[in-house]
Amino acid sequence: MLSDTPWSGLESGAIDTRRVDAAAKWGWFWAVMPRADVALVLQLASLPKPLPDLPKLKSLEIRFQTLPGGPILYIRLKEGSQLELFETLCRDVINAGEQGASEAEAVERAIGRTFRWHYLLRGGKLDLLSEEEQKGLIGEIEVLKILMAAIGPKAAIAAWTGPSGAPKDFEMTADCLEVKARRGASQPFVKISNEHQLADVPDRRLWLAVLAVDKVQQPHGKTLPDFVSVVKAELEEFDPSLIQEWDLRLADAGFDAMDDYSPWRWIVSKPEFYQVESDFPRIAAPVPLGVSGVTYAIELSACKPFTVEWETMRSLIKDVD
Repeated sequence: MLSDTPWSGLESGAIDTRRVDAAAKWGWFWAVMPRADVALVLQLASLPKPLPDLPKLKSLEIRFQTLPGGPILYIRLKEGSQLELFETLCRDVINAGEQGASEAEAVERAIGRTFRWHYLLRGGKLDLLSEEEQKGLIGEIEVLKILMAAIGPKAAIAAWTGPSGAPKDFEMTADCLEVKARRGASQPFVKISNEHQLADVPDRRLWLAVLAVDKVQQPHGKTLPDFVSVVKAELEEFDPSLIQEWDLRLADAGFDAMDDYSPWRWIVSKPEFYQVESDFPRIAAPVPLGVSGVTYAIELSACKPFTVEWETMRSLIKDVD
């Protein structure tokens, strides 16, 4: 182990620890685990109930554990070659957790930041979302809220597959749903990003939801974190155990609650729904051999014959799923 790391001087065998900062609000410790792996430990007064889901990373182990001295949350590095990156991750997690006003919030923030690293190490980025990305995420969140009311929060969040890179934004047992956010004052078109977004899925109905998401000035509208907090409040009331799954979806979408989105405020229209059938205006896979990455625009007036009222669509989704 390098001599200038936070773990230098700690012994392997039993867990050996050193306080990160005596002035810290919460009990953070640098630690060396029995197999000589380095770790970050957060000492807890009690374990969260229920235990939240934890991110799964190839080179890290993240677990709650009860020791003779009390419960802990630890992040252990399994690959010593990544020590420098791991130290950066640990300091970032500590900084996030220290902003928690209670132990429960410190744990939530620490885990949420670890989910953010989970996203980064899978190939994401740490930058703020662009305006277009914010619009897209807000559109998906608004549709998610509608699905939560129709099929329940657990099923709706499980169905939200777009952030993980799936071809469709929502994938259910018998239905797939693609969401498109557009400026209300723009030309009446929606952009389709590739040939797979509106491609048929065997044995599933395919729907398209279109919303207007427009940027406005203060004091009008809401920020992206405002839209996020509405869903979180619903989950806290319905089933707090779903919050970590929600945080993982947000991390995959590139959102971090600690980022500053205050300069942007948005208003959203109610979505219009369309059933994507065989003669719906689209370019769908399979495309000619050698052609890929097809992007195109659909004129919304051409979609009018395929308009479906939400109540009709809702009854179909609920009847099957």
